[in-house]
Amino acid sequence: MPNSMTNKLSIGISACLLGEPVRFNGGHKKHQWINSELASVADFKSFCPEVGIGLPVPRPTLRLVERDDQILALDSDRQEDDVTEPLKDYFSRNAEAIAELDGFILMQGSPSCGMERVKVYGSQSPVPEKNGVGIFANELIKHNPLLPVEEAGRLSDAPLAESFLTRLYLYHEWRTQRPFESAKSLIEFHSRHKFLIMLHSYQGYKDSGKLLSDLGTREKLQRNASQYIQTVMMALKKVSSTGQRANALYHLLGFLKTHISTEEKQSIVDQIKLYQQGTTPYVVPLSLIRHYARIHSDNNEYLWQQSVWFPYPENLNQYKNVV
Repeated sequence: MPNSMTNKLSIGISACLLGEPVRFNGGHKKHQWINSELASVADFKSFCPEVGIGLPVPRPTLRLVERDDQILALDSDRQEDDVTEPLKDYFSRNAEAIAELDGFILMQGSPSCGMERVKVYGSQSPVPEKNGVGIFANELIKHNPLLPVEEAGRLSDAPLAESFLTRLYLYHEWRTQRPFESAKSLIEFHSRHKFLIMLHSYQGYKDSGKLLSDLGTREKLQRNASQYIQTVMMALKKVSSTGQRANALYHLLGFLKTHISTEEKQSIVDQIKLYQQGTTPYVVPLSLIRHYARIHSDNNEYLWQQSVWFPYPENLNQYKNVV
């Protein structure tokens, strides 16, 4: 397990998800998985933009309203009470602390914290006319494009949770170990993560690799490293498909061809095919290849060091129930 995985993550989170009674009605939205499994590997930094700007608990609900081509956060009872700028200012006041985070979990549907599908009303409409993004969430994402951000409600979807966890740990390593400071460390970083990237996006795998072909000057290193991590984080946001996973498995298997018997190789190929047919889970062929990679790690250290085996701690395994 990489050293970066033994350190606790630092994750920003909507305060209501930790059980803090800050909701408009004085309640909370405590999330079981976040407060049990994820809490075992993370330190949480709680944020409540609405309470943070001085709104009381309980309070009238906010709603997003489109007025003169602008999205505003208004008191749903008194629509002349506009808290859009205070919510933006709340982000600005916390921007430095947020820049030190490994990720952020937001409360879905919130006019301040919702990441997507937040109801937006017309200025004269009693019903929502479209979907938008919460005011604080929009500032968060706009100013921190690399930061892994997810809504709590989407963590009940195992593939989305897997993608988020993968991004959390890779970004934590990037932020804390700073592999972008030398060409050697950047190439080593990519060498460990290349099959994990391939798992999510073959195009991202190709594009990220090309960016490492010319790191000859300090200027090129800085420019290409910036483009590299943008490419990688975008690739890891994609939910891995069956075909992409099978392709990565065959690539990994190729590194074992001189170390295992024909029968052993065929048994793995059979399991990959069963996975492609939907009759066996991905973890079966992955575990088989990982088993042989560990056995032959003395002769193929490169393969055993791949992060694809353990992109995050096993107690957070994507094949378990994540809610």
